[in-house]
Amino acid sequence: MSELVSRWAGLALCGIGLVATLALAAAGDLTLYIHPRYVVFTVLLSIVGAGLFAAAVWVTATRRETAHDHDHDHDHDHDHDHDQLVRRRSYRMLSTVVTGTLVVVSAAALLVAPPTTLSAERALSSASAVDGGGDVPRPSLVGSDPTRFSVRDWASILGSGATADDLVGQQADVTGFLLIDGDGAVRVGRYAVTCCTVDAQLFAVPVIAADLPSDLRSGDWVHLTGTFADDGGATHLSPATVDAVEEPDDPYLS
Repeated sequence: MSELVSRWAGLALCGIGLVATLALAAAGDLTLYIHPRYVVFTVLLSIVGAGLFAAAVWVTATRRETAHDHDHDHDHDHDHDHDQLVRRRSYRMLSTVVTGTLVVVSAAALLVAPPTTLSAERALSSASAVDGGGDVPRPSLVGSDPTRFSVRDWASILGSGATADDLVGQQADVTGFLLIDGDGAVRVGRYAVTCCTVDAQLFAVPVIAADLPSDLRSGDWVHLTGTFADDGGATHLSPATVDAVEEPDDPYLS
């Protein structure tokens, strides 16, 4: 049994990964984990990997049991050392259980569990700055239509030091998920993905909590329109309309 598991566990994990990747691509859910520009590359690489996987399965299934025969003879020659034999068998049994568990858990996580986006809980554990940071370009308000700005655009503008006085008359129209921390502070946020969700970056804009319906919860997706106002010395979005919406098909900003 241990010999069987040791021979096939690695291939099983590879197969699970390939099936999960291709299934996500077929369902259109691969963009929940990687940037859209890498989807075609990932699918092509998975197809090539599937061919190599099939070859590896064939080689593994047809190769001779030389190593197995050697181990059997070795154990027979040393059966007088009972303690050593027991330890070896115990180690093999433990290795088999651990490896088998890893395969089962991987299959459940990748093939059974439904695909999900990054959660609001993860966002709440991130830095609370409204600025996206790095080299994110900050859009100019001059000659632009601010209603077309995303959460990232407004977060970058606010992060550059813009105040409510600078944003007088500027109408925001954004969609994102609510982030409500333990102190009751509210932000509307969205993740931006450069390569994959491992490098996902949170962009969020503070919202005046008193202007929101009381039945909304952290993690709810909303569509907000409104203007910016001074709220206790900080510039926050004062929503004129708040509509609960479904999570969009493309939840991440590209």
